[in-house]
Amino acid sequence: MKDFITLWLDQVCESELTKDGYTQSIRHFEKWATENHNLAVMDIPLRWREATYGGPSARDRFLDELKDVLRGYFAGIKGHYSPTSVNRMMSTLMSYLHTYEVPIKPIRLKHAYVQYHNRDITKEEVQAVLDHSNVRDKAICVMLYESGMRPNTLTKLRWRHIKDDFSARKIPMMIKLSSDILKCHVTERWTFIGDEGYQALHRYLSTRRPLPLKEGDFIFAKEKPKGGKLGATALSQAFNKKVKKLRLAEPEGADADRRKPKEIRLYCLRKAFRKYMAASTDSRYVEFWMGHTSTETHYLSTDPEYHRQLYAKGYPSLRIGRPSLDVETVSKLTGEIERLGSVNQEYRARIERLERMLSDLADAYAEVKQLRQTS
Repeated sequence: MKDFITLWLDQVCESELTKDGYTQSIRHFEKWATENHNLAVMDIPLRWREATYGGPSARDRFLDELKDVLRGYFAGIKGHYSPTSVNRMMSTLMSYLHTYEVPIKPIRLKHAYVQYHNRDITKEEVQAVLDHSNVRDKAICVMLYESGMRPNTLTKLRWRHIKDDFSARKIPMMIKLSSDILKCHVTERWTFIGDEGYQALHRYLSTRRPLPLKEGDFIFAKEKPKGGKLGATALSQAFNKKVKKLRLAEPEGADADRRKPKEIRLYCLRKAFRKYMAASTDSRYVEFWMGHTSTETHYLSTDPEYHRQLYAKGYPSLRIGRPSLDVETVSKLTGEIERLGSVNQEYRARIERLERMLSDLADAYAEVKQLRQTS
């Protein structure tokens, strides 16, 4: 039988990312409760059941003791974490307790506010990061910037999610986002990358061996062990190193708190996608491409080609470099190439038919000629 914490996590978490966050919060409380009250979090559900069996007095005594523990923990984290972090940590504890029907009223800050540590990243800063990135990291950064995907979603991309448009060199290139790789397993959808993203991805995939990739192969894979899935944390760490090297977001002053989150982090690429794309495109579709779900996203067009047209319209506001050809022209040329390819096949078929007719005529002429000679 699974322990109480594992059973709770399996019951309430819809994604690995959520499970990781809940696990971190419950372990933090577990450490504090053990050190200050010699209380094992794992034992709380069982002790609660024993208290209920012991009658009203034992039940009330257990709840009073547990409330004191929770109030002490709440007071301890209140001054050391942001308001949203405090409420998130306390909500995690409430979820654990309420799963096992422990009747504790939620403890939280009444007036929580969000502290934004990061700022907008500029296109010049994005370009600086790209200039100091290897082929793989450049493809990762450009795809996050041009698609609005979460890093955790990008690490789960497999060949089957991009093969159709990538193989056809169709720009904007559609990325199919199946429910199993999206946060909270929301309904499947899609997003796109433009010509800069396609070129960066093409350069990276040309280095992958063996080729062609198989349906289930990860797009971005570890070198050792070969083919393994990259972790989102590894992507974030690699990005942070470049930011630090380029001095794009250094703490101010010699006494600055280096534990404070950097002003620029990997998620700023996703934030930049929303800022630039929403400047010239319907924000509801931008939310859809980013994997968000709301009442408005439920009523959007489900035609991928219509989405592609909207993305192409907004892409000039997003792109970093100067295009050699605008995206609309590239799309038209791609369609023209496909049309000419179809026409070429028709002409080939006609030529083959004419060659067979000529061959038949030549054979008939040879037979007639032979008959004349013999007569």
